[in-house]
Order: sequence, then C-alpha cells, then structure tokens
Amino acid sequence: MELKDVRKFLEELNQNNIKFDPHFYRRIGERPINESMARSFLSQLNKLEKIEEGKGERFKLWFKLSRRYSLILIVEIDTTKVLKVISAWNTDRKWQDKLKK
Repeated sequence: MELKDVRKFLEELNQNNIKFDPHFYRRIGERPINESMARSFLSQLNKLEKIEEGKGERFKLWFKLSRRYSLILIVEIDTTKVLKVISAWNTDRKWQDKLKK
C-alpha cells in the first residue's frame, strides 16, 4: 500500500475496523495515552501531519497534539481492511529540534 492509499484508507475507516494490539495496552500504562484518544485522532485527519512507511504493511502516523507535542501511532493495515494499532506515544518537539541541530 502506498502512502496516498493510507490517507484514503483512513478517510473511509469505520471505527468498528480499528483493533488494538496487546502491545498497545501494555505501553499505554506508561504513557499519557488511551484507546479513545487514539480512536479520536484516527478520525481527525486534519491533524495528521505525516505518514512514514515501515516494514510490510506497517505505517507511522504523526498527529499534531499541540505546538509542542505530536502523537505517533504505529499501525498495521491488513488485507481485510482492518487497522491494527500496534503502539502509540507522544513526542516533545523541542527535544526533536535539538536532535536535528
């Protein structure tokens, strides 16, 4: 699947077709993120900043949380048109900018 196809897939995504990996649930205990937050951002494509390709049918989705933070979702899209959320975390832009210098 190409990156433009991912955006189209997200536009047509039904909330019933979003599944969460056990890894996601293990990680959210350590992070200020929950399932409803991930679902909400998957339906707000105006906040989608970037899509990066991963291994196979995995993609990294960057959503704008605020001026300082982004929400990153690692997702997998399978052939049955189900989106599986593998992991999620938020980033600190000031920290990212310092790494780029």
